[in-house]
Amino acid sequence: MRFVFYVYCLFLVGLQNPAAASENKLKLTYQVDLTKLETDSFFVVLDIKGFSSDSAVFQFASTAPGTYQVMDVGRFTGNFRAFNSSGISLPVYRISTNQYVIKNAQTLGRISYQVEDTYDTQITEHPVYPMSGSNLENDNALVNSQMVFGFIKGHQSNPIQIKFNYPKDWKVGAPLEVSNGLYSAQTYDELVDSPFMFGNLSHAASNVGGTNIHIYCYSQNGMITADSLKAGMMNMLTAAEKFIGKLPVKHYTFLFHFRKDLPPAYGAWEHSYSSFYAMPETPFRESAEQILSFASHEFFHIITPLNIHSEIVERFNFEKPVPSQHLWLYEGTTEWAAQMMQIRGGLISQDEFTRRISQKLNINDGYRQDISLVDLSLGSFDKLTSQYINIYMKGAVTAMMLDMRLLELSKGKTSLNGVIQKLSKKYGPKKAFSEKDFFDEFVKMTYPEIADFINRYIKGVETLPLKNTLALAGFEYMADYKTGQFTSSRGDFKLDFVNNALVIRDVNPADSINMQLGVQNGDVLMKIKYKDEALSLFDPHTQSLIRSIQPRDTFTWIVMRDGKEFELTAQAGQKEVSVKHRIASMTEPTKEQMEFRKWWLNNR
Repeated sequence: MRFVFYVYCLFLVGLQNPAAASENKLKLTYQVDLTKLETDSFFVVLDIKGFSSDSAVFQFASTAPGTYQVMDVGRFTGNFRAFNSSGISLPVYRISTNQYVIKNAQTLGRISYQVEDTYDTQITEHPVYPMSGSNLENDNALVNSQMVFGFIKGHQSNPIQIKFNYPKDWKVGAPLEVSNGLYSAQTYDELVDSPFMFGNLSHAASNVGGTNIHIYCYSQNGMITADSLKAGMMNMLTAAEKFIGKLPVKHYTFLFHFRKDLPPAYGAWEHSYSSFYAMPETPFRESAEQILSFASHEFFHIITPLNIHSEIVERFNFEKPVPSQHLWLYEGTTEWAAQMMQIRGGLISQDEFTRRISQKLNINDGYRQDISLVDLSLGSFDKLTSQYINIYMKGAVTAMMLDMRLLELSKGKTSLNGVIQKLSKKYGPKKAFSEKDFFDEFVKMTYPEIADFINRYIKGVETLPLKNTLALAGFEYMADYKTGQFTSSRGDFKLDFVNNALVIRDVNPADSINMQLGVQNGDVLMKIKYKDEALSLFDPHTQSLIRSIQPRDTFTWIVMRDGKEFELTAQAGQKEVSVKHRIASMTEPTKEQMEFRKWWLNNR
């Protein structure tokens, strides 16, 4: 997990399932009760008209597009019952975690069930991240639709209407249209593409380039409001419009949920016409930069994969996760674009931009270097889940290198953004590209040399040519820059974020501090103890406490090993401060380098 402990998530393309033509259309109306707050559960009723088959399989989602995690929503369901049109109970059998079979269903008229919220449910395996989960509290509720709604197999493309019962003083933020209290989705896919937020919300609205913008905000202690978010969002959206051109959506809704007790893997999940943000509540001045960076990333997904996606994303399989090899495009390129639109829009400085690239390279160092971006994409659901977050680091830097390579080959005439705009016009929301043939198509649209780039750095695992490429724009790159300054050493090992825990790996056995500590691979790092303080590694003040440790000071790592807690104490050592992946402007760049820098950082 990224060391600042947040996750970006992809979005769902709410497109019509091509099997729709063969499905008999039913009239489906959901009712969801949000008033039984003491149960931490949603009570759901689905009224059905027009069903005539002998049996029905009701499917809850095993995953959702862009979450890249096993969710198994059926784990949270209970009291599942079915009735015919006369109100008589029908036989129901649970055949798997996420499926119920209903027998004698020729006149199936109603299904009812209960769903626990995920924020307050103890989950030991396959945790559900807060931005894709569900929540029910005294003053707010969050409904990510795949966590509450299922579908009758064979009817994924059926229109759906939804009615919520909630306290009268609550506001609602949602991208779906509402009429007479009923929200309408054309398909189950569109419903999952549409989160809902309820409660004591603040609201602000505006318009950018013809796109109606709505901002809804829940802040547990009132530290942040929609109005305080509005100025930054408008600046970001204006920069996005300059970067993208005309915004390809007529409306967009930002849903922000700020609370104190979020788990460390917080973040955002974006959709076709909205994005939801689950973030720790801190004073706005402390979180404004991160909020803006999150929103820049999420909003760019209106281009990829909403307008550029393969058939795997278009025809999503809620029953069984099917990964796409083009996660490098959907997430890596999107994260690159989020940074580029900010520097080109004047929202961040050149120094801040290069600092962020350096930060991504440093975080990338903590992940395996023998995994290609394609392999990372294909393994994101299972064998490479612990490596997934690197798609936002290595993936984004690789996209930056691809952009610079295109500029080099075209002498400033072709950029990655330009190619993305051409692809967006060629495909759009209703036309998918070929999962298998996309790399070949990308090369045909650009230059033969790009095939070599793809083979070496996207399909392959070769080290990116950072030094030579950044030199084209008059920047000096140093993988390990010695500063001549010294700081304390507190152990030489790396960390993996696994199941909401920090797991120690790659312990250097020759490091003297490690020898004192007795730290072992597989230890779960719980707390740092120094002087009179003992802080969780997820506490926002922990990093400043660690930095305050001086050479020869005694400190303690508290770890969990084989179910037991250990205190590992050592005396801090001393080491020279080195800056990894330093990127700095050359003192006297040439005219040609400055011209390239202009193509790169100001290219439209």
